[in-house]
Amino acid sequence: MRVAILGAGGFLGTRLAARLAATGQLAGQPIAELLLFDRHAVQPPSAPCPVRTLRGDLCDAATLDALFARRIDCVVHLAATLTVDAESDFRRGLDTNLLAFVQLLERCRAQAPAPLLLFASSIATFGGPLPEAVDDEVRQAPGTSYGTHKAIAELLLADYARHGFVDGRALRLPIVLTHPGPATGSISDQVAALVREPLRGQRTRCGMAPDSRLAVASVDTVVEGFLRLAAVPAQALGARRSINLPGLTVTPAQLVQAVRRQLPAHAPDPVDWQPDAQLQRIVDGWPKAFVSARATALGFTPDASADALVQSFLAQERRRP
Repeated sequence: MRVAILGAGGFLGTRLAARLAATGQLAGQPIAELLLFDRHAVQPPSAPCPVRTLRGDLCDAATLDALFARRIDCVVHLAATLTVDAESDFRRGLDTNLLAFVQLLERCRAQAPAPLLLFASSIATFGGPLPEAVDDEVRQAPGTSYGTHKAIAELLLADYARHGFVDGRALRLPIVLTHPGPATGSISDQVAALVREPLRGQRTRCGMAPDSRLAVASVDTVVEGFLRLAAVPAQALGARRSINLPGLTVTPAQLVQAVRRQLPAHAPDPVDWQPDAQLQRIVDGWPKAFVSARATALGFTPDASADALVQSFLAQERRRP
């Protein structure tokens, strides 16, 4: 099968590409070619199968035509304009997150048989007054443009799947940790900085209250989630094509405590707590606990603890060139 990763140069895309390159298969099928697409140049990993890179903008029709010049059996769509950027540049967010996605679905519809499309949705599709734990049954009422784009994309994905145009599957992701940097300014990266910077001997700033409850997942858990989602029989999903990836609920204070357990005993406090009202408003509108009985029944599991998240980052650091 030919597999394309869109957003392959990003944090998650890089890790997923490395995993697929190492195993040479997806959902039990050998990968004949791995196509890595991003706006920026991508360094292809070593792989037993051919790896090809393509650089461009998903908003450009000619780029999409080049991407689908040959049949693609599986598309993993990770590319997006994230929360802060989508709020500050409304049109760019709409073009990238939604209008380009419609064109991607149309390219998939032109393929036969219908390709597998794995889509990275987000915890941000939920907002407003929320119950203590948010599961797949909670009504989606996003409070940001980014969350709105993702919620609409989920509906489109399900409708195209209903028509048989695509085997679409969406995984709603909690905050993914720990981005290796450099800092991106995204909200998830500001959470990641609480782990990354102190373990690299640097101070960091936190605009969230220490007791803010955050639903998070390590990048390793997210990669495993996409691999599992690809292997789930279609009948197990039915008409509901989107599913929550169960997250671990932690606070910034708990993350910092887990980090401090890896630092010298008398190390100074590595974090400056500087409240940011806009950031706090966005974070407070997100689910505090992110769960899914459907996902649990299908074998999806969250990370074990804040210490496990820190250990995942330290292992990531050891793999860095």
